[in-house]
Amino acid sequence: MVSATSTDERLSDLRDALDAARAAWSSEGEVFLETGLSYGDGQPVVVFVRKRGRNYDIDDRGAAAQKAGKPRGWLEVARGVVREDWLNVNRAGVVFVGSFEGRDVASLALRIGDCSLAVYGALLEYRDDH
Repeated sequence: MVSATSTDERLSDLRDALDAARAAWSSEGEVFLETGLSYGDGQPVVVFVRKRGRNYDIDDRGAAAQKAGKPRGWLEVARGVVREDWLNVNRAGVVFVGSFEGRDVASLALRIGDCSLAVYGALLEYRDDH
């Protein structure tokens, strides 16, 4: 379920929230960011951003796979979805990407949130078909 808020507005909100979090960070920090989207059950799609030195880890904490379930063959379905966006999914169901200082981390967080929702939808469809 996509919010009525535009992508530009969602990105602006993510940038503002990330900038506020970064203001309190030194070389390390962590923040959960709401993406302006929600899963079918109404729960918000949240992205976790962790900074360690110049490196960032951005992920959905496995929420899409947890919410949709993991029927036999789910990982290949999820991999197909994330591959389209040049992102990753691991065996635990975490949709993720790594980054580094200087990259547009807010845009990557937005992509993770969008992809998490897409994985959720694809897994629900797959589950219903199998």
